[in-house]
Parts: sequence; structure tokens; C-alpha cells
Amino acid sequence: MSLKTLTPDEQSIIQHLAAGVLARDLPAALGLPKRTTQDLTLGLHKLLPAARNHASLVAICYTTALVAPPPLLDPSDIFLPAEERELLVLIAMGMNGRDIAKHLGRAASTVGEQITSLLGDLQVKTWAQAVHIGWQFQIVTAAVIRTWLEHAKDVNAATAVLPAASAGPLLYVRTREGEVPDTPRALCAVGGPFSAEARGLSYWDQTADDRDENGVLWARVSEVLSRSGRPVGRPLQGVHPARQRDTMRNQRCRVGYCTARLGPTRGGSGGAYLYLVTAKEQGAGGVYRTVEPPVCIEHALLCADSEPRLRDGYTALLVTSSAITGVLGRRYTPVDDGVTVAASRDNMAFHSYTDHSGLRWVLASQLVRDLTSYEVVDLRLLIREAFNPSAEESASCS
Repeated sequence: MSLKTLTPDEQSIIQHLAAGVLARDLPAALGLPKRTTQDLTLGLHKLLPAARNHASLVAICYTTALVAPPPLLDPSDIFLPAEERELLVLIAMGMNGRDIAKHLGRAASTVGEQITSLLGDLQVKTWAQAVHIGWQFQIVTAAVIRTWLEHAKDVNAATAVLPAASAGPLLYVRTREGEVPDTPRALCAVGGPFSAEARGLSYWDQTADDRDENGVLWARVSEVLSRSGRPVGRPLQGVHPARQRDTMRNQRCRVGYCTARLGPTRGGSGGAYLYLVTAKEQGAGGVYRTVEPPVCIEHALLCADSEPRLRDGYTALLVTSSAITGVLGRRYTPVDDGVTVAASRDNMAFHSYTDHSGLRWVLASQLVRDLTSYEVVDLRLLIREAFNPSAEESASCS
């Protein structure tokens, strides 16, 4: 790509956009009349027709060295969820929210929430500034932008060369690298919250946040969060107790903590929640007992196709009635001096909220919900109907 050298004023426009200056504030920042600034900006877009917005203008200028790119920083110094990394690259390619939603097959509202989270995580005001930061941390790269430009702006060709870390969302409830559980030595046996006389499990430095509304003690695990409060870092095998508890209690999506409530169910009213369960979770009377929070319609197929627990088969349920019934946790008992405690040899087990006496000695790690009223559905059909509601009507008319 052979391009003329930019004038100092044109380069200054790119630098100010990259710094987060809003378009309306450019004239004052440049010290130029409004009309002159508009003409210069329009000239840049005519020179670089692939640049559909200021964000892609910055990306293309850095890629072609029309403006000196900023110094690169260590990619490991920034923690950004995989979904937001993918969004950032698509923004650098000039896509707007509607384009991104169509390309990714997500609801526009979901993409809007994710973009807001991205800007918050990067602490930037504009998309152009986000691209600038993304370039520094090597999320937006010359290789990706050049591939996009050389393949007639083919987004699929460009995203094919993205690092593997940017593919697919990470489970919100999973523990991340750097998140550390509290030591068992922090536990002791003291007077509990259940009654003035009862003794039970406690932390030496217990706070009100350590227990839930039923008085059950919860395992402590530190959190590695982005600036907007989202978990970041490489996912580990375990489940984070606080995030699982919050997600299950509020029935949020297990993947991105997005809204999981669906619209009115077929033949019913109100809303439902989509759960993916296994035969092992089904109990007496057809009730499913699970520690796995629901999933939103946008992330459902990803969960079904990638979660190890579902590889041997699963059932998709539209749940209209459920109840939190207890916790999954480990029982502890006093030893020696009556204050020191030790974990029982039993594995993690379900403990009902009705077992007040037993719960005094339980350290909870996951919240348990019983799914009592539901409809078994075909997941792929449900997804097709959700994203193409006219398909079912067309089929019935043919």
C-alpha cells in the first residue's frame, strides 16, 4: 500500500483521536477552525476509504506507519477477557455495534454491554483510544489489520490470524490464575450465628460477608478482577465460590454473567431460564439438583459443545420454577483443644438448608438449586427460533 505522507495537522488529528479526544473537541485541541478540522478529517477518510470510523482510522495509520505507532508494551501486563479482545479487534476493523452483533451471532444489546465493559476495563473514553491501547498491548496488530485490508476487508480472513487467546468466552464462574483460597488455618470452632449457645465453624477474623443469609460459612478465595470488576486471567479447573454463589442466586449466565432470563415460554407466561443438565443431576420425581448456573441463549451452544461435563450427553431445560435448597461443602469437626478444626474425610457433599445443626460445621463452596418445573427442549431448535423467529411461522405456512 503506497500512500502519501500526512501533513503535521493530519498526523496531529490521529494522535489526538488516539488519546481519546472527542470529534467535537478536535478543533480546540488542534487550535484550528471547526471547518478546517472537518475538512482535514474528511480528507483522511478519503485517503483511507477502508477506515469507516475513527477507531479504524487509527489502526490503519499505525499499520501503514502514516503515523508513528506507539511503543509496544508487555501483553502479560494487561488482563482482558477473551470476548473483549475479540471485540477490540473488530472495532479496529471499522465495525459498529450492529455489524459486530451480526458477525458474532449475538444480540445487539449483549454486544453493547460487552463494549461498555471493554471501555471500562481499558479506562478509555472512545473506541479510537481503545484501539490505541490495544495496539500497545499487541491485541490489535499490524498483521491482523494488514490481512483485513489485503483480503478486501474480509473480517473472517483477518480474525483467522488472531491469537488463540481471543477465541471464545471464558466461564465467569471459573477460578482464574492468581486467585488463591484462604488457608485452612484461618478456620476455628467458636460460637456461631445460629444461636447464643451453639458452637460452629468460623474464621478467626470473620466478617459479615463470610456468611450467607442462612448463616452458612463460605470458602474464601481472592479475586483477580479487571477495572470494571470482571474476572480475568487464565482459567483454572475449579469454581470460584463467591462468583458461583452470586451467579446461581441471581440466575445469571454462567459464561458472561449476562442476563439469562428468556422471554415467555411456549404455552405459558412470564419467563424461563435455560439450564443444561446431565442424567447424574436428576433425582427423585424428576427434580434436577444442580450447582451449574443457567446459560443465556447467546452462549448456550458454546457451553453445550465445549464443556467437559456435557460431553457424554445433556438435556436442555426451560425452567420456570426452581428453589435454592442448600450448599455443596465440606464438613469440619473440632479437634484437640476444641478450637482447632479439621476437615472430615468425606468428599464434598450436599447439605440442605433445613439441616441447621449440621450446617454449623460446613464450609460451603457452591450454591445448590433444585429445578422443579421445566420443559425439555431441543437446544438447537430453540436457538434457531430465538434468532430467527419468523422461521417457525414460515414452516407452518408452507
